[in-house]
Amino acid sequence: MTNTGSQYYVRDKMLIFIKTRKRYLRVPLLFILFYLYVTPCGGQQITENIIDTTSTWINQCRTQKDIETLIIDQKLNSVAASHSMKMVELDMLSDSSKELGTPFERIKSAGLTDINNLVVVSKAKNIDLLQNQLESPENLLKILSPEMTHMGIGVKQDSAGEFWLTIHMSERAITFAEFILSQSYTEDAQRSITIKGNSLSKRIKVILASTETLYPKVDVDQIILPQPNGDFEITLNFGEATGSFDFEFYVEKDGGYKLMNFFNISI
Repeated sequence: MTNTGSQYYVRDKMLIFIKTRKRYLRVPLLFILFYLYVTPCGGQQITENIIDTTSTWINQCRTQKDIETLIIDQKLNSVAASHSMKMVELDMLSDSSKELGTPFERIKSAGLTDINNLVVVSKAKNIDLLQNQLESPENLLKILSPEMTHMGIGVKQDSAGEFWLTIHMSERAITFAEFILSQSYTEDAQRSITIKGNSLSKRIKVILASTETLYPKVDVDQIILPQPNGDFEITLNFGEATGSFDFEFYVEKDGGYKLMNFFNISI
């Protein structure tokens, strides 16, 4: 098929010939389709702009108050995006509810263990109106919290054209890299877990909570001293004990210990 009056014509099913001033360029049709596929549509581009603008604005506000900027976390981005989508589905603007779950429940489903979380939500027609809501005293108190270290942002546009925004912030003092469960294949099986991670804290206390279900009884209350670069590794031995293991991790802060992470492992 040809079209001498246009700037291109199709010679066969796999090539598009694009006319320049002096010649035709042979461009594979697959490349054109790929370009159209990866080029954001208008709504998606607006959503991405809202996310970028919001994250920049938040860190500018924190910098002006001499507060550490927040690190963008991809898992928290996914948590925030899922929350915005769920709010649209339920037509419910809330950071926590029976239907939406709590912030910790949501990050737990994403494989995160940070105990301390703050969430800001808003809904408006455009970025200016969203920012007006973010500047409320209640929201600014959360956004400027010096304890928060990481953030994720999600936006979902509903059928009426309104944007539902979620900002999920977490205090992350410990980053876990690996959990290794071991068991000896003997008559009296011996079980242990090795935990590797990183923390800027000089002292970390790990406690095994909810030990009522364990048999034989296991008592774990140890201090971890990370290396100068923050890396740490600890192996906890449980002997023949089986059950549900609840781990609590505390970091030394302000003359005491503050709970930072919680997770459960069943053996």
